[in-house]
Amino acid sequence: MYANGLLSNCLRAACLVALAAPALASNVWFARDMPMSQMTDADREILSAAADEVLESGADGATQRWENPETGAGGELTPQSTTERDGMRCRRLDIANEVKGNTARSHFDFCRQADGSWKVVSSPAAPPGASAPKSPAQ
Repeated sequence: MYANGLLSNCLRAACLVALAAPALASNVWFARDMPMSQMTDADREILSAAADEVLESGADGATQRWENPETGAGGELTPQSTTERDGMRCRRLDIANEVKGNTARSHFDFCRQADGSWKVVSSPAAPPGASAPKSPAQ
């Protein structure tokens, strides 16, 4: 009886692994096609500098484009709102990026720290109309 129970548990475990494997593979494919995972260091530096500029001085609702002409990576940054939280200036920033034909849109809340840097304090769900990255089959 113990052997049957052990075999049954092993079969259950094997089934769970078999069922979970496609989901895990799907997550790997999904992450692979995200624009951030395909950016070069130069792309990330240009994006970061543009985000700092927009957070510091961009008007709410005014979109600023960023682009790396060497790689073709680019996107748009749009401050949505400016508030104050615990004495810090905070901004919601809508970020849309495109790299190698893959696009993603999200928004984050940033707050200006005492040292002048901007820190992500929350990352709400993607805004309505956000596009998902292409699947590997596309």
